[in-house]
Amino acid sequence: MTTTKPEVGTRTDPTVGTGRSWRRIGLNAARIVFTTAVLAAVVYSTATQWHDVKDHLLAIPWQSAVLSLVMVLVGLAASTMGWRAALTDVGHKVAVPTASQIYLVGLLAKYLPGSLWAFVLQMELGRRAGVPRSRSFLASLVSTGISTAIALLLGVFGVGVLFDDAVGTPIRVVVLVLLPISLVCAYPKVLTWLVQLFLRLVRRAPLTTPITWRGVGSVAGWSVVAWVAMGIHLWLLANSQAAPGVSGVFVCIGAFALGMTAGMFAFLAPSGLGFREAILVAALMPYVGAGVALSMALASRMIFTIADLLAAGGAALLALRARRTEAAPQS
Repeated sequence: MTTTKPEVGTRTDPTVGTGRSWRRIGLNAARIVFTTAVLAAVVYSTATQWHDVKDHLLAIPWQSAVLSLVMVLVGLAASTMGWRAALTDVGHKVAVPTASQIYLVGLLAKYLPGSLWAFVLQMELGRRAGVPRSRSFLASLVSTGISTAIALLLGVFGVGVLFDDAVGTPIRVVVLVLLPISLVCAYPKVLTWLVQLFLRLVRRAPLTTPITWRGVGSVAGWSVVAWVAMGIHLWLLANSQAAPGVSGVFVCIGAFALGMTAGMFAFLAPSGLGFREAILVAALMPYVGAGVALSMALASRMIFTIADLLAAGGAALLALRARRTEAAPQS
C-alpha cells in the first residue's frame, strides 16, 4: 500500500487564511470604534462640564488654577509609578515611558460609562508594548486595590465630618466595611493567593515568585503621594475662594481620596460623575460654605479632565520619542 505525499506548493484550505484575515480586520475595526468612543466621551464630558463650570473656573485666580493643575499632574505621575511597581511585582518590568503610555492613555477610557473600560484599554495598550494582557490587568487591579486601601485610611483620618451626622451614615458603613477587607487583601500572602487564583481561572501562567512586601510598599507609597498631591490640588482651589486653614489640607486629602474611590465604585457613571462631587461638597461645606464647596468641586473636575488630557498626550509623545530613539541606527 502506498501513500501519496502532498506535492510541493500544494495549497492548504483557503478558508484558514481568509478566516484569520477577517478576524484581524474585525479586531482593527473594533479598536478604531473603541478609540473613537473614548475620544468622543472625553470631548463630550469636557463640553458639558464647561457649560456648568465656566463661571466658577474663571473666578479662580490663574495662579491657583495653574498650581492646582500641576498638583493633579504630580498625582497622575505618582499613580503611574504605582502601577509600574505593581506590574514589576507580578513579573513584568517596563520602562517609565512605556508605563506612562499604558496607564495614562488607558485612563481616558474612564470617561466611558463603566469603570472597567480603563482596564480594558490598558490591557490592549500593554499587549502592543509586549506585556501580556493578564499581567496588565493584574497590575491595574493590584494598584487600584492598594490605592483604595490607602484612600479609605486617609478618608477615615482626614474627613471626620462625614462620620458625625446622619448624612454621613451610608459613607461610614461602606468605609468601615471596605477598609478591613482592603487591608487584608493587600497583605502579600493573601494578595499572591488571589492573583494565582485569577491566573488559574483565566488559564494563564502563574507567578513564578510571590508578591512581596517591597512591591506592596512601593505601590502604597506612590499611592500616598498621589492622594496627597490631589488633595492639595483641591485645597488650593478652596483656599483661593475661602480660608479652609491648615486643617483643611487634611480634609481635602481625605475627601478627594474618598470621592475618587466612590466614583470608581459608581461604575455606571462616567469617571464617577456626581458621586465624587457629592463627597467633596459634604466634606468642604463646614469649612468654606455650601456655595464655595460646590464651586470648587465642579472646578476640580474640569481641571482634572484637562490634566488627564495633558498627561495622556505627554505620555504618548514620550513613548513615541523613546521608540524613535531605540529605532535610530547606532553610530
